Amino acid sequence: MSKAKAEIKKALDKEKAAKALQANSPLKTRQDLKGFWRQYPKARDLFGQIMVTWRGSTARRPGVTGCWAAYPYPWWSEKTKLPESTLRYYLKKLVEHGLVERQQGHHGGKRTLAFIRPTALALELSDGRPGDRYHLGLIEGGEAEKPVKPAGKPIAETALTPEKEDHPPQSMAELMAILKG
Repeated sequence: MSKAKAEIKKALDKEKAAKALQANSPLKTRQDLKGFWRQYPKARDLFGQIMVTWRGSTARRPGVTGCWAAYPYPWWSEKTKLPESTLRYYLKKLVEHGLVERQQGHHGGKRTLAFIRPTALALELSDGRPGDRYHLGLIEGGEAEKPVKPAGKPIAETALTPEKEDHPPQSMAELMAILKG
């Protein structure tokens, strides 16, 4: 029991340190972020892969809200096509600039994994999706805040396709007859 409490305390300390990094980040605006991406294009590509992977991940850390992407460094290296040393260098840059949080730990086994996720600052400065803040743990609980996945293509995309454009639109009477039929 004391080991679990120590792990939670350690995780909370790391979360406080990550928030301090975000507060002290030199990146304050989207323009700052664009300049950073121009200076470090591999970091931009790595960040994009982190976002894609993190959005589909459900790994958790004790004492920390939200989800993490939890995979070993060789997996990240293979996914990003970066050598492991280069991957760690750019991860360090992302952490230093307050865009990514990184922790090491175990998830469902003995193998050490890199737990990685974007920060609130990264979501604020980049083009995030509506469910990202919930997935990061910034929005608590109810069903209303959870992201809703659409059940198919939006109606606007499926209403008229190029091959159906030569047909005139149906009148209200024709639509009502179809609905009643």
